[in-house]
Amino acid sequence: MTNIKDALDRIESDLGDLKRQYDLFFQGVRRTEPQEERRILEWMIKRLGQRKLPNTKEQFRFGALQSRFFSYLNLWTRMVRDLEEGRLARDTGGNFVRTKGPAGEPVPPDHLDQVLKQLQNARRECGILTEEKDLPALREMLKGRAAELADRSGTRQVEFRVTIEGGKPKVKAGLR
Repeated sequence: MTNIKDALDRIESDLGDLKRQYDLFFQGVRRTEPQEERRILEWMIKRLGQRKLPNTKEQFRFGALQSRFFSYLNLWTRMVRDLEEGRLARDTGGNFVRTKGPAGEPVPPDHLDQVLKQLQNARRECGILTEEKDLPALREMLKGRAAELADRSGTRQVEFRVTIEGGKPKVKAGLR
């Protein structure tokens, strides 16, 4: 039983050390990501997860450690990806800041024209009249929605598609 307790103590200690190493990496003190340390800790957690833990207290503690490790792992992976893709950068104070997406339109004008034509056809199929004077307002509404989605998602462009649900045409947005 002390063997499992020792293993849990070591995992907890190594997780704290790994978190400090990643903090140093993200602060710019450490030049490389601590991948080897992460791989070893991941192996230890997988190995202990294959064992039967007889004590409920140890099961709970292991579950908490495992959950904490995978939460950190997701955070670190996302931050490294954002750094590599340029969505995250350092300001003059050394703090991380989100960068804006690329300049330009989040949705190409020809795509907007195509979506508006599909929307007109879908409305016609559903028996809903669309006047020509409504099209500029629809275009501006779609442009605004695309800009909002592009800002929220970072560098992605927005793509619209028209569907008919419940006898009504709907415009759905997706990220490219």
